[in-house]
Amino acid sequence: MALVFACLGVFGGLALWLRAQERAFLDRAAAQAAAEPPPRPLADVTSALRTMKLVTVEIDTTVSLQRGDSSWRGDVAAKIEVPVRLAYGTDLSKLKGEAVGFSPLLAGGYVIRVPRPERVSTEVFSEQEKSEVAVGWMRLRSRAGEYYLGQARKDAASAARDLTLRPEDAKRVESVTREQVRALVKSIVGEKTPVRVVFEGAP
Repeated sequence: MALVFACLGVFGGLALWLRAQERAFLDRAAAQAAAEPPPRPLADVTSALRTMKLVTVEIDTTVSLQRGDSSWRGDVAAKIEVPVRLAYGTDLSKLKGEAVGFSPLLAGGYVIRVPRPERVSTEVFSEQEKSEVAVGWMRLRSRAGEYYLGQARKDAASAARDLTLRPEDAKRVESVTREQVRALVKSIVGEKTPVRVVFEGAP
């Protein structure tokens, strides 16, 4: 029984010693954080980023439309497929004053909070259009077919503006945006300084 109490005393003392060491480490780290300023003042980094203005990411996709008509004279179906380029941008000129933070603890470095990317332009490459027309036995391609091709072409721009990104493309836009902003910050504060980029509203 005495041996058991002795062991408990040893383990208890060890636990107290480890807790004291942990507290001492945290106190030293906090003191270091307070004593060590960031390599570049936060206001300078924020100001430099604002001058970069817009960071853009492009996604190439296509828009498909079909227009037609059904009639006793035969059906008409006109289909087009047009390449589209969607550009998403993060406006760094609108960075908030608290957007840039710094922590020297471990590999903390700079933390940059930027707006989420938004659609800034939609480009439709009509000259690269692919078209297909099917007409019934009493319908003329030169008239009915071309008419419905024209209807599809007229609606292509609005259909492109209404496109939504696939989940994998949305993730790519965010990933590339983070990498671009990280590269910009490193060009300001130095390549060896840790930089983490997060979007506004993210934890």
